[in-house]
Amino acid sequence: MWKKTAALIACLFLVMKHVPSAEEGIVNEEEFKTLCEFVSLAERINVSLEGMRGNPGVDATSLQQKVKSILFGAGISDVSQMEWGFHREMDCGQDSGGIPASAGRSLVKDIICLCEGTGQQPNLRDLCYTGNVRKVNSQEWPTTQKHRSTWDDLRSRCITGSGKGVPSETEFHENKVQFRMRIKKRKNSDGRQHFYTYGGGTNNGLQTCNGAKSENDGICVMYPKGSDGDNTSGIEWLKKLEDLVKEVEKMNKDESAGGNTKPSTDGQPSMEKKPKSNTVPSTGDNSPAKGTEGPQNDGNPNAQATTSTETGATTTRPPEEQKSSSKTILQFLRIFLFWLFVLIDSQSTITFFKENSCR
Repeated sequence: MWKKTAALIACLFLVMKHVPSAEEGIVNEEEFKTLCEFVSLAERINVSLEGMRGNPGVDATSLQQKVKSILFGAGISDVSQMEWGFHREMDCGQDSGGIPASAGRSLVKDIICLCEGTGQQPNLRDLCYTGNVRKVNSQEWPTTQKHRSTWDDLRSRCITGSGKGVPSETEFHENKVQFRMRIKKRKNSDGRQHFYTYGGGTNNGLQTCNGAKSENDGICVMYPKGSDGDNTSGIEWLKKLEDLVKEVEKMNKDESAGGNTKPSTDGQPSMEKKPKSNTVPSTGDNSPAKGTEGPQNDGNPNAQATTSTETGATTTRPPEEQKSSSKTILQFLRIFLFWLFVLIDSQSTITFFKENSCR
């Protein structure tokens, strides 16, 4: 009896030891998916504007420059032109020691801060998506070569399988809700809150986004505090993107009221006169990638977003519905081992009483 009980306890210990590692999941996975949606919106605007180039009243060049400002920062048109701080935390954020720093000026810089590992966590294997082992040590951080390679990979994952056509305010605000939900509050030693933390693989806010793993440090992004009612109000690129989405959507509606502007796949506009209508036309297959559903989980960040083709809006499921299979497996194993233990123990007890009653 005792041998069987000991064996069951040993099995239960092994299950408890190994399964939780799967429960931990991918560091910054959900945060990456959310920023990816914003990258996709910006890229869709850029492609749609290219198709409208040359249309009366449409300054496509000026509007596309706004897209670049959102992605790379003010006055910058490509990731290779971006400037990086001497240390990681100077770009990603810190609120302890030295001069406080925060992110939020460039969408590209923020998503790289989330998804580039460091030598301070050498055993980290899954960052933002399964199999991501990209690491940049402190000496390499100020250079642009590895950052450019990281951005090319992340951009490809963000636009693969994304929506198409001119994005709507509805799409933007639905993703903003998810963004706000995942930004964490934190307070410094004086009890006041100056920054918010995004990512890091913890349930609490961190003090330094230097890439180390400790109670106060991690692979994260730190945003400045704006108004008390909106924890995203201090993020510059987000406000710019919101304004641009409104502007381009209105422009698209105005165009459809006077004549359908239908961007072609080669980027040249194709004017197709139609009766005036209040219906916003489809912009055609001019998106970076076809499909109305997000990419799959094997490296594609938008797997859990579903798209309604009737409204053109993307609805992201709340985090509580995004259950991992590892938790289900663990729960099943615990229940199974518990009842197996009870069954064996009860059989042993019955045998014990039978033997003693016979005496």
